[in-house]
Amino acid sequence: MTPELIERACLAGAVLIPLAGAVVVRAGGGRRIAVTASWIAAGAAGAVLVLVAAGGPAPVSLIAGPGAPPLNLVASPVTAGLLALICGIGALVQSFAARYLRADAAADRFAARALVVVFAMAGVASAATLAGLIAAWMVAGVGFVGVTTYRRDLPGVGDLARTAGRALVVGDGSLAVAGAIIWARAGNPALAAGALSEAAVRLGPWRPVVAVLVVVAVAARSAQGIFRRWLARTVAAPTPASALLHAGVVNGGGILLIRLGVLAAWPPAQVALIVVAAATAVWAGAVLTYQSDIKGQLASSTASQMGFMLAECGAGAWAAAMIHLIGHGLYKASLFLSSGSAAARPAAGRTGPGRPAPGRPAPGPDVPRRTAATAVTTAAAVTAIAPGLLAGDGWVLAGYAGLSTLAIARAWWAGRPAGGPARLAWPALLVAAAAAYGAAVAAAGRFLLPALPPPAAGLGTAWLLVPAAGAAAVALLTRSGRLGLALRLRLARAADPDSGWQRPVLRPRTAPRRGPAREGVPVTLGTETA
Repeated sequence: MTPELIERACLAGAVLIPLAGAVVVRAGGGRRIAVTASWIAAGAAGAVLVLVAAGGPAPVSLIAGPGAPPLNLVASPVTAGLLALICGIGALVQSFAARYLRADAAADRFAARALVVVFAMAGVASAATLAGLIAAWMVAGVGFVGVTTYRRDLPGVGDLARTAGRALVVGDGSLAVAGAIIWARAGNPALAAGALSEAAVRLGPWRPVVAVLVVVAVAARSAQGIFRRWLARTVAAPTPASALLHAGVVNGGGILLIRLGVLAAWPPAQVALIVVAAATAVWAGAVLTYQSDIKGQLASSTASQMGFMLAECGAGAWAAAMIHLIGHGLYKASLFLSSGSAAARPAAGRTGPGRPAPGRPAPGPDVPRRTAATAVTTAAAVTAIAPGLLAGDGWVLAGYAGLSTLAIARAWWAGRPAGGPARLAWPALLVAAAAAYGAAVAAAGRFLLPALPPPAAGLGTAWLLVPAAGAAAVALLTRSGRLGLALRLRLARAADPDSGWQRPVLRPRTAPRRGPAREGVPVTLGTETA
């Protein structure tokens, strides 16, 4: 068997095995089948990634030749990376859910619906044609609602279903209309840069309409702008469902833009996307600082991260957006799956009334030394990371990496003496990690570049200064007089969306609620179950 045939077999297995597993589970096969099928699919996706990396950037279609069907699959550096991410997260969530939901009578229902979501998102990631991508996108939307509502008896789930359903109807309907226009004007184009560029030319005066419709579909799936409310309500779903949605489904907006970037390359639509995404990123990041429940903080973090990732797509920083998408998916899955243990830990170190924010040094004579240590650590880390990010217009990304490093270094040195060899070990690791990250970004960019949209499909990375300007404006406004007070009160109200899942109680946050929690409803400090 040739390597190309092996690659095609693994590609088909990574996409179709989750669907077969869902059928078997619904037929009474049990959740063990779901875990096994998920890990087999993840292994097949990993094999596709390895084979693509070894065989070069040329894409390999599942069925090649002039008789290829309209719902074909393709393995390229981009699709293989996305496929490995989606199947890997699906396997992790299924393994966690097998333990977390072992006493839940509806666990098999969740396992089957989660497998359908993984199958559909794998199709979105690896579809070779526009028709295949849109079909998989619609199935993913239905599966998303099914995963969130597999336990309709839980508080807040009904409100989540209504809010998410409305957003998905608008977003998926927009993509369907865009697909119909493209089909009428250009047929069923292959999802390659050259074929999409030719299709964009054939659209003629309809190109701006298609670009706007694609941006609306992206914003709805990634909870941006007026669609952001449904994401906050996902805290009502049990933790495995939240992990799958935040790590695998919400990323769909970024996946869609990466795969259809040329069709969305109309400057007014890209400007609107960047402005809306930046506003969502800044607002969600500000709201996060006022939230006390762990899953609510993770939901706001997801909205903020998705906003910045979509701004990267609009600016044309495609490699950075791809790496951001993969990193966010893995990181957010781990955070959601560990949120239960985090809620069980004491809340002494959390931000709250009368407590300094993390990373803010406590007053004392050692503050100048800690400040100097923070500056030295940041400078060393930025110097180490810069060579991997400064290619082309990467100076903006290097600047964001520097700000992130500054926040990490500041949090480390806050409250710690600036001297002593034991205190220098972790900053040295931070510098080494920064260098490794810069090298990884450069290597991944070279690997992904042949399959990414051309840089001309973006506005330029200087547009990534828009989120930074918005964050600076919010930070200054919150420190002003009456306007700052009004903004802080608005942020505090936004931090408690009243999803029906929990309500605040008037008691110290250090006194957690006692007693067993209902299955699927997480317990957070400072709240009680509705």
